[in-house]
Amino acid sequence: MRLMKTLKSSVALSAAVLLAGVAASSFSGTSMAAFAQEDGSDGQGNQGGQGQGSQGAQSGQGNQGGSGSGQGGPSADSDGTGGQSGGPSDTNSGGGKPAWAQEGIPEVELGRLSVARSPDQVLERSLEEALSTWDAATMEDFYSLPLENADVSILSELSLNWDNLIIYDSPLQNLALMKDILEDGDSQLEVNNDTDVLMAVFLGVASDKTVPITTETVIAVTTILGYPITGDDAEDLAKDAEAVRIAVLAGHG
Repeated sequence: MRLMKTLKSSVALSAAVLLAGVAASSFSGTSMAAFAQEDGSDGQGNQGGQGQGSQGAQSGQGNQGGSGSGQGGPSADSDGTGGQSGGPSDTNSGGGKPAWAQEGIPEVELGRLSVARSPDQVLERSLEEALSTWDAATMEDFYSLPLENADVSILSELSLNWDNLIIYDSPLQNLALMKDILEDGDSQLEVNNDTDVLMAVFLGVASDKTVPITTETVIAVTTILGYPITGDDAEDLAKDAEAVRIAVLAGHG
């Protein structure tokens, strides 16, 4: 009888332990689930962060796509003459390029004459400065003289009386005055002289004293200014302007 009671007690104890384990397991699962729900903000936050990261990446790709579209080439109906398609346009040249960027300009050393490439507004301002500083009392006599073949001429004054002359020396002003004649065949200076003589003076004085003026020089400079002179006219102007350059070299030293 005592043995049977012992066995029953052992069986009851084992059953109690087993039930307690099952209950503990159930409680643990329930508690963990509840804990996960209570603390689920961290887990969801990480997932939310990953989701936002993916959206961010897609947004970034969208931006890249927009950039690619912005950097694309011109449309089929574009003339390609935007602000970066070859510099400022010129009414006397085609393709949206300035006159000095056109093909066909002789490759010749220009020296000081290179300022002919200055923008139109620079040359216009130089012309205004030249006209505003014109002094008939001290300048008209010289600019009214014949180029040569006279007791007193432009060439003789430049070579023999340089220190007493008041003339335009700035390359920009001389080329601006030359362009003024090229535009309409007349000069705004209040002087009575042949415009071919005046252009020879302007070109010869604007040039470097030691760089010869050739027919190619005339073609290049006048083309750059937007009013090309070619053929016999270019040859004649080059001859006269070269004589002025030599006279300046003799007088100025």
